[in-house]
Amino acid sequence: MFRKILFPTDFSEGAMRAIQRFNRDNQTEVGECVLLHVIDEGHLEDMIAGYAYIYRSEESEIKNIEKKLIEKAKKELEERAEKCKGMMKAKNLKIIVRIGIPHDEIVKVAEEENVSLILMPSHGKLGFSHEFLGSTTMRVLRKTKKPMLIIKTHKEE
Repeated sequence: MFRKILFPTDFSEGAMRAIQRFNRDNQTEVGECVLLHVIDEGHLEDMIAGYAYIYRSEESEIKNIEKKLIEKAKKELEERAEKCKGMMKAKNLKIIVRIGIPHDEIVKVAEEENVSLILMPSHGKLGFSHEFLGSTTMRVLRKTKKPMLIIKTHKEE
């Protein structure tokens, strides 16, 4: 039995393929699945850059945008929660949304939650099939001390 699996998702087709493949190949029960979505602070800063000229209180606008993005991500995770729980054969499920640098936050959450496995797709949103691994997956692999299961999600040419 897997005690606790961390499944970071960017809501991409690659992430969905990874969990489907895990479901097909895994015969073991999972104690708890931690679904994680990280709102990339780099993208957030790019979005907010144009707002600085429009609003008087940039800080309050940033907080408002962050709040809305977190709510949207939680809703998205909640909509997928039962399906993921079933596909993982998990007894329990926990949803986490963070703002930060995706690979750093994935590693932090893996440590904080003391997961026994990090499950990631080989490629996420960008899905460059010419690369061996996606950049976020590669960075997590380099930084974490936790075991990882990387599931190939792109099709061979």
